[in-house]
Amino acid sequence: MLEERLLDHQATYIVGVSGGCDSMALLDLLVTHHYHVIVAHVNYQLRNDTELDYQVVHDYCQSHEVPFHYKEVSHDDYQEGNFQAIARNIRYQFYQELYKQYHASGVILGHHFDDHVETIYMYLERGSESDYIGIQEKSIVKGMMIIRPLLHVYKRDLRSYCEHHQIAYHDDYTNFQTDFTRDLIRNTILNTYSDEEKQALALKAKALNKKRQEKQEAVWPLLEKYHQQGKISLDEIDEDLLYPFLYNLLKEAMQTKAIKRSLIEEVIHQIHSPKPNITFALSIHLLFIKEYNNIYVQTKHQEEGYSYQFDHLEIFDCDHFHVRLSGPLNNGVHVDEEDFPLTIRTFQSGDRIKMKGGTKKVSRLFIDRKIPAHLRKSYPLLCNAQGEIILIPEVAKRSEYTTTNPNVFVIK
Repeated sequence: MLEERLLDHQATYIVGVSGGCDSMALLDLLVTHHYHVIVAHVNYQLRNDTELDYQVVHDYCQSHEVPFHYKEVSHDDYQEGNFQAIARNIRYQFYQELYKQYHASGVILGHHFDDHVETIYMYLERGSESDYIGIQEKSIVKGMMIIRPLLHVYKRDLRSYCEHHQIAYHDDYTNFQTDFTRDLIRNTILNTYSDEEKQALALKAKALNKKRQEKQEAVWPLLEKYHQQGKISLDEIDEDLLYPFLYNLLKEAMQTKAIKRSLIEEVIHQIHSPKPNITFALSIHLLFIKEYNNIYVQTKHQEEGYSYQFDHLEIFDCDHFHVRLSGPLNNGVHVDEEDFPLTIRTFQSGDRIKMKGGTKKVSRLFIDRKIPAHLRKSYPLLCNAQGEIILIPEVAKRSEYTTTNPNVFVIK
């Protein structure tokens, strides 16, 4: 029953034991197979009979001389927010403390085949993407190796094991209610599934995971290239890899375990838009940006204008630009004494620059020179004492300031 290929008799393990038949069967299997285990039990005080959970686990550990650790959680710790998420975080933090204390090799949990099927069903229904469909035999959480050696066993068989070996356990009656999504799925949908239907669902997930792993391996080089360059050309991403690439990119940028499929699909829709420049808000703090054929994610900055005045030629640095006394020809102009004070400022609506052949709108020049849309509001414009724009670095110069001997350079 116990998948022993996942375990090592020389190792020390933390075992999460709630007192239900799943975890009590797991504990007894580990003890009778002579594994070195430390039991961790958490009481959330969510029910009025949780003392019975404690008693079952405590008594077993005492009679079998197994180290027992107990954590009681105050109602104040989970009054607001998602209880299941908060409870999981508290539980894993407790495991982590014991993991370090005992220099453990892993945390063993009693997830079984029915839990695996429930997780698969929830994935297929909820409209979010995650790294793996279902529950993995081994995974890393908070730097700990999490091991689940009962994933191939049905819950009914674990209950039968406890009854046959006279292992005391206490059912959590809330598991039979429908207050939480997982309980609702378990008690109103999946309990009508036959073993064959559950196995078919698990096989479907296995096939999907295999395909996903293959695409993941193809995506890694693209992600590495993205991190090296800070962006990536759409020409480098095959259409069938665009979805998994974006999933990984967005998951990393948004620092979350799951990404809604609808968000990925909306980003793909924006990418396929005929518009050359697109800025799309992923969240309050993040932007997805398409600049012609390049895409990337960046933190959203507060858009602020600026204006700097200079009474003489000098080297100057700020977040938006650099002033130098030498540099590339298309970043420089020659100024005389009557041009001072010089001003370097941001774009203003209606800005124009006089060039050979006539006056042109700065906004049109930005488009023609393919200056990314999100950079235009902070792009530096050099103006003379009369307020005339004399230089847009790498874009344009006022006609009478065109020279082969510049003495001031503005570097973007």
